[in-house]
Amino acid sequence: MYDAKELLSKLKSTEPERQQEKIISQLNKFICAINEDDVVIDSLDVLEVILHHDAMNLVLSHLRGEVSEENEQLLVSCAQLIAELAKAESLRESLVNTGVIPHLLRHLSSKHIALATQACRALGNICYDNDAGRIAVDKEDGISVVLGVLSKQTANTEEGASRLRVIVCGFLLNLTNNCEILQERALEKNVLDRLNECVTRHIQDEDLINMALLTTGSITESDEGKVAAVKAGLLDTLKKLIDIHHGGHLVELIIDLLSSLLESELAKDRAADNGLCESLVRMVEADSNNQELIKLASDVLVSILVGDTSMEKLYASGEGSLFLQSLEWLSSEKECLKTLGTLAIGNFARRDAYCQHLVEKGVVSRLISMLKSTSGQESCFTLEHAILSSLRNLAIPVVNKPRLLQAGVMEACLSLINTEVMAVIFKLLGVLRMLIEGQEAAAIKLGQERAFLERLIEWCGVEAHAGVKGEATRVMASLVKNSRSTVVIQNIIRGDGLSHLITMTMSEHLVMQNEAIVALIIICSMALGEAAIPLKEVGLTDTILTLLRDKNLPAEMLCNVLSLLSAISTAGNLQEEILTSGIVDLVRSLCESPADEKIKVAARSTLTLLEESMSCT
Repeated sequence: MYDAKELLSKLKSTEPERQQEKIISQLNKFICAINEDDVVIDSLDVLEVILHHDAMNLVLSHLRGEVSEENEQLLVSCAQLIAELAKAESLRESLVNTGVIPHLLRHLSSKHIALATQACRALGNICYDNDAGRIAVDKEDGISVVLGVLSKQTANTEEGASRLRVIVCGFLLNLTNNCEILQERALEKNVLDRLNECVTRHIQDEDLINMALLTTGSITESDEGKVAAVKAGLLDTLKKLIDIHHGGHLVELIIDLLSSLLESELAKDRAADNGLCESLVRMVEADSNNQELIKLASDVLVSILVGDTSMEKLYASGEGSLFLQSLEWLSSEKECLKTLGTLAIGNFARRDAYCQHLVEKGVVSRLISMLKSTSGQESCFTLEHAILSSLRNLAIPVVNKPRLLQAGVMEACLSLINTEVMAVIFKLLGVLRMLIEGQEAAAIKLGQERAFLERLIEWCGVEAHAGVKGEATRVMASLVKNSRSTVVIQNIIRGDGLSHLITMTMSEHLVMQNEAIVALIIICSMALGEAAIPLKEVGLTDTILTLLRDKNLPAEMLCNVLSLLSAISTAGNLQEEILTSGIVDLVRSLCESPADEKIKVAARSTLTLLEESMSCT
């Protein structure tokens, strides 16, 4: 504290400017030491004393003045003093209140690189996590000023210009980070064009690239920003950066930015055209032992393949380089490359024609072989998940289902039923549901696998994973619908599966609701005698009542509910509940209401059955 006060007491306007500059330089060294020493307890008190000392008025008056060869170094030291003080969060708003920002912006445009550099440091530090500073800069159209400086300094080869470029990018980052208004302002003024030009001209300058990419990430948080990045040519630049820096520390930053930009469909399409995928493949092949790097590259490649147009471009009628490379990776000895190849194949398998082509190329047997090799290895769940995702997509086309069944996909899936990894179970159930759709023999076979049914009913009750719970119940409904087998239905009834189908009728998803209702209709039509008591116990009558009262139920589903009611009308143990619940009156009202004609017809038919069954009791 004493050293600071002593220096400040010497800082007078009556002293020669050279002496003033010397004192301010000493103050800067003193403050730098404080900022670097975390042990100093009263450091903020010291900085507060410096900021509010009368001598600071002299520093501010110098910054308000014009620069000349005689006072340039003095102004550099004054700007540096502001920059060092602004490192303290508690002082930033006070610095804004001094009114120094307009003058720092003026010096930012100085032809003197040292002054421009210190003014930029001061502005950047003041605006770090400080909205008051950002507002003050914006009030002075600071974005235009800083972009003008960046444009002017991009081609500058003078000493210090490279450092200034980095600091300008850092100022832009602090100015726009988490600030939508200034991000929009920067985009309006084509900031990404300037940043891209700067990076492409200095593509070997890692410090500049690091800061420029961080700044780009800040400015492209919005959808508009991502589109603007593509139009500015940044995807092409990132591709070049991967080619040049693929073995360096910048790779993770480059790929993080790519992952963000590739949320845009325009970016996906451009990435499919500009050779980015090939660059990523070369990077992976060159450093295939780096699993973390491969994981990052996988995320980017999959992001590109998620786009419909980009996927089609990369497939290239089955001749695309990424497609062919993905097939090769399936045979890799490295699990991370197998996973990458499998993920890619799963994304290519999103069109029926491509799925058929992949099956014809023998992909299924290779996937099954990999799945068998992972069985029982907990560490392989990522690969298992990827394989099952691919098999599910391949099983969607009708023509592929018999081929996959014949290849042994069902058996391979059943070998995994003891896994406890919910993500794998979810995909496993998805494969099986796709396989048995429209395949009666397969549904009958699966519905008689006792060990599987026990696990299936267990998964139907998993509260910790809604996806697994929902998918398991859908598989159960699908077994009923596609097998239409009394044996399968009896297995489900005896395994206490009916309660889960009843629960599914109340799903928030209409498709799942309807699947459950249809399955219950089939069960009641084929095995009412065995199902009646369990259905009463799980509250089928109350469920039907709730569904009939639902004003938002589509006409087709309402007709199915009426069909379900018709199917149970002869069940003696349910008739009293139906009679006393008010269901009959609801059905009668549907006959008379201005409803869909199909509903009226179904309601009349159901009412006749109900009245007949009641008269017989």
